[in-house]
Amino acid sequence: MPSALPADTRRLLLVACAVTALVAGSVGWYAGQTVSPECTFATSSLGSGEDREAAVERAYHAAVGAGDCAPPHARWRFWRD
Repeated sequence: MPSALPADTRRLLLVACAVTALVAGSVGWYAGQTVSPECTFATSSLGSGEDREAAVERAYHAAVGAGDCAPPHARWRFWRD
């Protein structure tokens, strides 16, 4: 039984669908990332790089808990405004 679409048209349709799926997946991944709004807070740490990063993370969560900073949220929430 012969195909209703020529081979070139089928190939073009397949490529278009693959590109659409890749773009949609990339946008979905990017939109779903968690971001932290800009916030100013103070912290102090005398340890290594990992210790400093942990101290900054703890200070940020303390500032969020105290209501001084907005909590982290998905990136796409900015797109609705």
